[in-house]
Amino acid sequence: MEDLVKFEIIKLPSIYIVGKEIRYSDAALNNGDNRLPGFWEMCYKENAFAPLEAQTEYVLNHSHAGVFLDWYLGDGDFSYIVGMLMKEGVTIPEGYAARELAETDAALCWVKSKSLTETRAVPFESTAKAIKENGRSCANMKWCIDLYHRSRSVIPDENGEVILDCYIPLD
Repeated sequence: MEDLVKFEIIKLPSIYIVGKEIRYSDAALNNGDNRLPGFWEMCYKENAFAPLEAQTEYVLNHSHAGVFLDWYLGDGDFSYIVGMLMKEGVTIPEGYAARELAETDAALCWVKSKSLTETRAVPFESTAKAIKENGRSCANMKWCIDLYHRSRSVIPDENGEVILDCYIPLD
């Protein structure tokens, strides 16, 4: 069971998500073909974060990020980038994808549960519900971010729970 423990509306500056990209169908994901855990494992095994972390002056946030993109292109496919949130001027390593996300109001939520796998499965539903309860909308969402802050998502608290940060742009 997951629990929404923080909700706030923030002004998210223009950022770049830079990392390794996978693209596949929403239907496959909904039918149990979840390639994301294996993709994360591959990114860690290949040390995909090192070239980004080395660009210290362009790192916006030292946490690792998973970003869903392109849900609403109408073709049933989406992209998912595993990487980091970076500032303008970052050098894009060969074989990496980069997308600029324009400045926007966004909902920031912390979703807590006993398992990161469990948390990862539903943070967007909890966040979208909180957005509506606060009189806002995310109906035209073109991206959303999972941010894995080391002290919250990797190291369980005293109750064995972890927190996933979730960002969703607002209309």
